[in-house]
Amino acid sequence: MMHPRFAEDKPVRRRYGLPVVSAIPGLVFGGILFILFDHFAGMGLVGAFAAAVTDCQIKGNIGSTPDERIYYVPGQQKYDGIRIRPGDGERWFCSEADARMAGWERARN
Repeated sequence: MMHPRFAEDKPVRRRYGLPVVSAIPGLVFGGILFILFDHFAGMGLVGAFAAAVTDCQIKGNIGSTPDERIYYVPGQQKYDGIRIRPGDGERWFCSEADARMAGWERARN
């Protein structure tokens, strides 16, 4: 049996980086799943985050028919109730000029 003093002198190797390194594949996989789910569910979370980061606040909404393409600017009556679904062809614009050039019309209210 080893004397207790000698047992304490052994250096202990600790692996601090292993948990971080082993978490990276899970985070990458989770991110890919999030983007795929967002794309196929048509929720537009990635587009909403991108619009918020780039300060694009004009909402391009498709009406009851695909030809009815209307955009809303902040402050308009229905603006807060409009939800953008990129899977349905709706989108965000950074300027009214961009929306008009893409063939969208400003909402009347």
